[in-house]
Parts: sequence; C-alpha cells; structure tokens
Amino acid sequence: MEVLINNIKKYKSLITFVLGALIVLLFLKQCNQISNLKQDVKQAEASANREYNNYLAATDTIRIVKAKNGNLISEKRGYEFDIVNLKEDQKSLIDKYRDALNLNKDLNTVNSLISAEISIKDSLLANVSATQIDSLTTKLTFNKFNDFGNGNSRDLSGSMFITKNLNGFTYDNATFDIKQNISLMAAIEDIDGYNQLKISSGYPGLTISSIENINLINTKLNQRYEKKAGWSIGLGVGYGVNLNNNQVISTGPSIGVGLFYSPKWLRF
Repeated sequence: MEVLINNIKKYKSLITFVLGALIVLLFLKQCNQISNLKQDVKQAEASANREYNNYLAATDTIRIVKAKNGNLISEKRGYEFDIVNLKEDQKSLIDKYRDALNLNKDLNTVNSLISAEISIKDSLLANVSATQIDSLTTKLTFNKFNDFGNGNSRDLSGSMFITKNLNGFTYDNATFDIKQNISLMAAIEDIDGYNQLKISSGYPGLTISSIENINLINTKLNQRYEKKAGWSIGLGVGYGVNLNNNQVISTGPSIGVGLFYSPKWLRF
C-alpha cells in the first residue's frame, strides 16, 4: 500500500499534466464543432435568402425612374443562381446565354448574365430636295441627321423618283437608309442585400421592354475546407505549462520542434 501511495505521489505531476492536456483537447474539439455548426447555419441562411430573392425577382417588374440628366433609367431585381445546384428551369434559362455567347459548359469563369430588349418609337421631319431629271421625271432626296449626345445619333437618307404620265404620277425606286448609334449604360447595384440591374440611354423614344440579370455563384468554392487527419512537423514557441525531466510541472516560456499527428476534429 505504501509503495502504491509513493508511486502515485511520484507521478502526480504527470497525471495532472495528462488530465490537463485531455481537458484542453476536449475544449478544442467543442470549439471546432461550434465553429462548423455556425458555418453550416450561415450557409443555410444564405441559401434560403437566395431562394426568397429569386422568388421576388420572378415577380418583379421593370421600374422607370428619371436620372438627374433627364434620361430614363429602367431597373429590375436580379436573380442569383448557384451553378453547382442548378434547377431544371434555371438550366434552360442559362442555356440560351451559353449558346448565344459561346460560353464554357461549366460557366466557371462567368460572373453575370445580362440581357435587354429594346424598342424605339420615332418620328421625324426630313429635309427634302428635288432634282429635275427630264421634263417628266423628278428625283426627290431626303436627309436628316440628329446628334443626341453621349454617342447617340440618327442619320436618315433616301430618295425616290416621281414621273408624270397620262394617269397622274408614278413613284419608283424609293430607297431609305437609316443609321442609328445607340449608347446603353448599365450597372449592377447592391440594394439592401440583393442585386439590381439598371440600364439607361439618352436616345429619345427608346423603351427597354425587358431586362434580365443573373448573378452566378459557386457555393462549392465557398464551403469550408475539408479537413484531413495527418502528420506534420512543427516549431512551437510560447508560454505555458511545462513538464520537466523531474516530472515537475512549472510555468514559463518554451520552444521546441516536433513531429505531430492531428485528427480531423483538432484541425481548425
């Protein structure tokens, strides 16, 4: 009995050290589990918010607002798709962009997909000049050029022949050429946590009848790093509890090099 008591006293420091190390390891494991749980909750919340935003985007309509320079701005809420977990309707929607723009199959280098449909309602009063070809035929020439500024312009030209005959007049070889330069400006703006596409132009009579913005994300790249157990060599410098050669625990600075094995749940 006395020998047992002496052995317990002899290794008391070692037993205390081992128990302390076990407590620290259990604490680290618990912290790691809590950290993983927080990240899982965060990803679940992001996924739920994404689905809700896409629902609002599907029911959203184009809003027209007036800019400070007088131009009209068309704006609409954008979608956000996860390219790793695309739904069937999302795949069919993206296919039209992939085919039209010759995009790579995985879309891993694409951030946003944008489309817009525009219509123009216009009227103009052209300048007309007449050239007498002969006693019966006259050539009418039309031309009109407008510069609306900021890269927007319209150039109209045309001609036609009027010939007098016994029944009145005939109109032949009417040709009209029109050249339009239309400048569109667009921006994707973060509004209260969702993306909104804005498109504007200074071209008069231009209406944006449909706009679509799809922002692509890759949740696989955003997932936490898959931790693996393994061996590693490390250099440690610090201040803490030390166990010396006499099996006595003391506190103080320490430095050391060692070979370590760490399970997955201890890697963070």
